[in-house]
Amino acid sequence: MEKRWRGFFLLATALIGEWLTLGFQSAYAVPSFARQTGMSCTACHTVFPELTPFGRSFKLGGYTFSKSSGRFEYPPPFAGAVQLSFTEAKGLKNRVDPFDDSPQARFNFPQTASLYYAGRIINKVGSFTELAYDGVSNDVALDMTDIRYANDTSLAGQDLIYGLTVNNSPTLEDVWNSTPANGFPHATSSVAPTPVAGAIIDGTLDQQVGGLGAYAYWNDLIYAGATLYRTNRKGITRPLGAGTPTTIVVDDAAPYWRVAAQHQWKDHSFSLGTFGMVAEIFPSGHTSGPADRFTDVALDAQYQYIGEKHLFSVESTWIHENQDRDASFDLGYAEHRSDFLTTFRVNLNYYFKAKWGVVGGTFAYFFTTGREDDLLYSPARVTGSRNGKPDSDGFMLEVDYLPWERVKASLQYIIYDRFNGAHSNYDGYGRNASDNNTLYLVLWLLL
Repeated sequence: MEKRWRGFFLLATALIGEWLTLGFQSAYAVPSFARQTGMSCTACHTVFPELTPFGRSFKLGGYTFSKSSGRFEYPPPFAGAVQLSFTEAKGLKNRVDPFDDSPQARFNFPQTASLYYAGRIINKVGSFTELAYDGVSNDVALDMTDIRYANDTSLAGQDLIYGLTVNNSPTLEDVWNSTPANGFPHATSSVAPTPVAGAIIDGTLDQQVGGLGAYAYWNDLIYAGATLYRTNRKGITRPLGAGTPTTIVVDDAAPYWRVAAQHQWKDHSFSLGTFGMVAEIFPSGHTSGPADRFTDVALDAQYQYIGEKHLFSVESTWIHENQDRDASFDLGYAEHRSDFLTTFRVNLNYYFKAKWGVVGGTFAYFFTTGREDDLLYSPARVTGSRNGKPDSDGFMLEVDYLPWERVKASLQYIIYDRFNGAHSNYDGYGRNASDNNTLYLVLWLLL
């Protein structure tokens, strides 16, 4: 408990100090990007954090567009955010205690509290850097971080934006909300059970690696990028994993690639792309020797309509992962030398802009399926699989209300049809998939 309050007090002090420093300026003083550009938050976001076409251009431009003509921003582009949440799911504590910070607590105050440096650093270099306090694990760590250099020129008579990125989460450098690091859901419970299986590129390596990449965007039409990631355990990438225990160790470098095409007409935009990654990862508990090889290939698409009163978007992602588990097989950790996972997600979002705020929500469907492996997916209470299958699927419903630009209340409900391989008694101890259905209420406050 003492550790919890010490970490929270330090971050809360920084957030309150920043609020007092900036909060009495114009209506667009914070968050950082709105303050830097002098524009409303809705210039970059439909409903935060989903990006508009201008928001995507702002990110591709290295977060450096500014109303100021100076070389750097003053005051520095700091901002803060707090998430307060309540979770209802089977197995959590019945007693609601705002001071309980255990993994079984229903009420998380806060779930997270973040301090951001988000905007131009100097000239053509900018950053989106998040220092986050986790109210469940009681830790302060460097969370999503993307530092960019960007410039522009012309190619074949058309505009070309190009740049470099240093970041700590694969797909974070992307600008569409159909890729894992930027996709729906944008907030989930920290204490509710979640399926055991997930592709390496689907959030598994977030904050575990750091990478240097390059990208180019031509004629508002074609985007291409590539990044090499290394484990944050040591070397020059270590600062990108500050505060995060390294539980997944990549052997040498893991290449990531991305290609996408976008077309925009009037209030509409559409993108279609592909991305992927190849990573050799040591089996759990090992930091040297033979490694397993994971090859991920993905397709994604996004459609967006931004009207005067109505906002509508559809985002979809399909990921297929081939797993060569020779190292784990030889160690007795896997039943097969080769396995696979396939994941699919699609979400439909609609919002209405009224005089009293923005209201709307999301309907989403998801599934993950893969090869049965009794050693990788073995029986265990809540988290295990009775039949060795990683299959999970279900629906997610979310209702959002934004009375102001920087305040968002979300009510989310997740419905599982299958969980870790089965509809009923999936863990071998009598728990059903529906027992993991989760009601989640979260309040976002941007400072």
